Amino acid sequence: MTDVYYTLMPPQMDFFDEKAVSESQLLCYKGVNLYARPYDAGHYQITGLCTTNPKHYLSRELQPGALIPILGKSR
Repeated sequence: MTDVYYTLMPPQMDFFDEKAVSESQLLCYKGVNLYARPYDAGHYQITGLCTTNPKHYLSRELQPGALIPILGKSR
């Protein structure tokens, strides 16, 4: 069995930012499980994906660092 890790981030990036990990929450956004932390009053910032579907890792909307709206609030 071969393990595959899909990512758009360069391998030299620090994946274990202590502050980002401690503030991140597991959320479901448009049917995709992901980790995000509060960014401002209306948005979360994606810190990582929690999915086995490689298609989700290729989506610009779901890249780490992208902002997503908080549920119940418009953009």
